[in-house]
Amino acid sequence: MGLGEVIEGWISENFGSSLENSTKRQSEARRGGGSGSKGDEDYGGPSLGDWLLLAAAGAGLWALRKWMRAPSPGSDDPDNRHNDASELEGGRVGRGGGGGGVGDRIPPNPSSLGDSNQNLVKIKIKIMSYNIWSHEDMEVHERMKAIGCLVHKHSPHVILFQEVTSSIHEIFQSFEWWKEYEHSVLPRKATKFHFCMLLCKLPVKVSCFTRFENSTLGRDLHSAFIEVGMGKKLVVATSHLKRPNPPHDTHSTERAAQAKKALSFLDFFPNAVFGGDMNWDEDSDGPFPLLHGWVDAWAHLRPGEDGWTFDTESNQMLKGRQLLQKRLDRFVCKLEDFKLIGVDIIGTEAIPGVFSCNDNKKIVPTLPSDHYGLLLTVSYVTNNGVN
Repeated sequence: MGLGEVIEGWISENFGSSLENSTKRQSEARRGGGSGSKGDEDYGGPSLGDWLLLAAAGAGLWALRKWMRAPSPGSDDPDNRHNDASELEGGRVGRGGGGGGVGDRIPPNPSSLGDSNQNLVKIKIKIMSYNIWSHEDMEVHERMKAIGCLVHKHSPHVILFQEVTSSIHEIFQSFEWWKEYEHSVLPRKATKFHFCMLLCKLPVKVSCFTRFENSTLGRDLHSAFIEVGMGKKLVVATSHLKRPNPPHDTHSTERAAQAKKALSFLDFFPNAVFGGDMNWDEDSDGPFPLLHGWVDAWAHLRPGEDGWTFDTESNQMLKGRQLLQKRLDRFVCKLEDFKLIGVDIIGTEAIPGVFSCNDNKKIVPTLPSDHYGLLLTVSYVTNNGVN
């Protein structure tokens, strides 16, 4: 797919209904007044504002593409590298919209790089994805504290949450770790039953929402364009795809359409990570619709391992439910400048001393969520901090 087709398709899918309604109103006006009638004068098609909005959307995508390819200002400046290292040593990472953020710097294994590359530095970026369960009557405050402990333990640079409610949002804001992250939640989203949230320690150039028009619940793709340091940029996105409704409907068609739309948008950029609750089940949905150059991180790094993030057998909180073991949550990635390092399941242990009554009226140990979380690590290597 060419660049122009991507922009045209994105505009059509996100603004197509507005144009269609505009065209429909124009047609109705003409039918009502006839050619040259007052109906034609009252409605002359899409307004200047409509076209300006579409032009801005297309220009914005072109600009983001160009920004992703361009080195960060000062990325080859030794003084700039010193500032990055100082921020890292202080335990904090750059925030806001400027450059200067950097992931975790570690010296790579010299044996894997050769004797001539002793000055190479490996930068690691950690991304957490977690469906935190909107079930507020299951010890929600204790569960969110446990989620916070996982954030503190792993210190991810980017967090992708699904099933956040307005109450959970308020609980998070009371925690100390919350202050370390930039986050973007639209006011209209914070009033929904539940929504996705993306949090980031690194500088975010811009964040955007790409809606799924086949969703009756307003599901969408939430993307952030991030400066990871040393001139590298990364798009990270999350979503909660259409859930199945067995035995009535698997909703495979709707879910596949949402996955394809997400990847077609993200494929526009050279480095992209899409993580979240995909509700994907190969048994009913078939293979995940990966595009050329994309990989499923778990299948790529841990082939042959189950990777179940929803497991009614091992998750004691789900005791009594019908057996279901699925890899519903996953990361899929397209990385030209980064390397996949690891992916791990987190949140598998019960919260000490906390019990709750589950849907089957059983008193059970409480875990952070009905899902397990995922922690992805990617890296890139620089020569003494220079690309």
